[in-house]
Amino acid sequence: MSTLAVCALAGCYFAPGPDADELEPGLQPPSGLFGADAGVGSGSGSCADSPLTSLHVRVRTTTLNGRYSPRNIGAIWVEDATGAFVKTIERWGKTRARYLTRFNASSGGNLVDAVTSATLAQHVTHDRTWDLTNLAKCEIPAGAYRVVIEETDHNGSGPSVELPFTKGDVPLTSMPAETANFHDLLLELR
Repeated sequence: MSTLAVCALAGCYFAPGPDADELEPGLQPPSGLFGADAGVGSGSGSCADSPLTSLHVRVRTTTLNGRYSPRNIGAIWVEDATGAFVKTIERWGKTRARYLTRFNASSGGNLVDAVTSATLAQHVTHDRTWDLTNLAKCEIPAGAYRVVIEETDHNGSGPSVELPFTKGDVPLTSMPAETANFHDLLLELR
């Protein structure tokens, strides 16, 4: 089944077709395709519809003192409460990306719509905004999720951290506790 077909079944539309006023006289548009009743967020299996539009994620990584330090690779992605992959936000590094073992196991290396870059020469603050959509470009439904961050600077797995959040209808700001390699953590659901 194509992505477009899946998205259409889920109530999401990449291109809804002609506007209602562009149809032949006497023809009526199918219910739910135009205007406020577009089906987004109505009923089961459809895209979510909430006043929230983004999740801002910030993290500063620090060295593991590995073989390539301070050069490092890493990834930031979102999973649902069951651990199912939702979307990659950022991945830095390509040549040694196979050592992002947790990211690869969760995402299968999926980089659709992600910010990507080469291996970083030093540790930096990663400051990214995610539009709350999944791979089908539908807004995720309300529920429990987690942002996962992983990094390494050697030929092997490195540490990761999980930052849980709940998507509802109200904005939230969370400043999770720092770990040995992840600092200045911030989640802002807005």
